[in-house]
Amino acid sequence: MPYKVEVHIAKAYAAITVKDWLSDSPCVDTTTKKKIEDYPVNPSATFNVLIGQQDGIGGVIIYETVLGATPVPSNYEIPTDLDDTGKITFPKPKTALQSDLDNLDAKVNTLAQHIEGNKRGK
Repeated sequence: MPYKVEVHIAKAYAAITVKDWLSDSPCVDTTTKKKIEDYPVNPSATFNVLIGQQDGIGGVIIYETVLGATPVPSNYEIPTDLDDTGKITFPKPKTALQSDLDNLDAKVNTLAQHIEGNKRGK
């Protein structure tokens, strides 16, 4: 049985393609019945697709289709990459690097020490 996946597009694209990883073929929006291949989208566009599964795992491949450019696919593992509502978002939200978090932690500690020092000086 295929996974039902809601694909949310976070920004505008001249054209995108959404593929099922198992068949490597463009998905069809189950609501509009249109193939999502070289499809122009606006921010907040949503597609509902069925994704094949094998051994309990499914996958979605989404990429921008720009004329003359090699597409850079975003791969989503289903169900792992689904949010709490059963949705994936393209492009994938950026995740913070550990080095960025460590740097932020150091700045917060420095600021906290500075504030504490000002309190003592009063």
